[in-house]
Amino acid sequence: MDLDLGLVADFLVLTEERHYGRAALRLHLTSSALSKRIQRLERQLGVVLIERNPAGVLAVTPEGRRFAADAKPLIAQAGAARENARAASARCTVRLGVPAGTGAILGQIDMGGIAREVRRSFPETRLVRQDIAFPSLTRCLPDHQVDLLWTFAPVRHPVVDSFPLSLASPRVGVVAARHALADAETMKVEDFSEQPILYNPVCPEEWMSQFWLGDIRPRRQARLVETHAGSFTGVLRQAADGAAVIATVTGVEPLLGSAFRAVKLTGAAPVAFHIARRRTDRQGVVNALLEAFRSLSPREPA
Repeated sequence: MDLDLGLVADFLVLTEERHYGRAALRLHLTSSALSKRIQRLERQLGVVLIERNPAGVLAVTPEGRRFAADAKPLIAQAGAARENARAASARCTVRLGVPAGTGAILGQIDMGGIAREVRRSFPETRLVRQDIAFPSLTRCLPDHQVDLLWTFAPVRHPVVDSFPLSLASPRVGVVAARHALADAETMKVEDFSEQPILYNPVCPEEWMSQFWLGDIRPRRQARLVETHAGSFTGVLRQAADGAAVIATVTGVEPLLGSAFRAVKLTGAAPVAFHIARRRTDRQGVVNALLEAFRSLSPREPA
């Protein structure tokens, strides 16, 4: 009978926990189901691995200890082979996440040059941009929706590494065409911050605060208007009635059309771009794209 590596992996967890209940909880099984899986493994091997008692506490037999020692590198090698196979099947496509609706800003970066740089080492690479709804910016990498995330702030998650880029963008105000500030080409950011300003309360705070100008005045003084829009286009739709304004980054002008006006904000600190990846992702093509972004130089001022 062939050796079932899934049963082997369960047995190794059981040897670590030394208790059926705890091991079953860790494996998302019932104790009864785990016991049956271990018995099946014992039948495959033809040896007794576990000495059991009614309380669920166990002892590993000498044969079980020897098998566990031999099985650990086997399971590790199988896991590595699985990951390599997955990486090979997807080696031609790298998914780059961007905050939904902000592709026009990313378009100011020489993405063709970045792709060419990556293809020097990985000729078949295809770079695919994927919009990420604002509330999903923290989860998109851990959930494997994308391979890298380009955004306006570091991602705060234990399995994600964020890297600041040498690129930054000034902040601008956006108002409806019929707003009282529509004719103000330039104004102090402190004055603009007194307006009712849109913000999404479910977005990551480190990302959202710079767009409701949290660095200009404390939250208790801000006139915040909630929006649950998950994309920049959705935010614009809510701002179209002129009741609230938007703070964002330069480069959005192509998205505004005749319904909005951009107002230059003096005294506002720029927004720094970041690139993030899963901490455990060691795919060569992902690392190559990460380094291509990190090597970008700041644009010369116009």
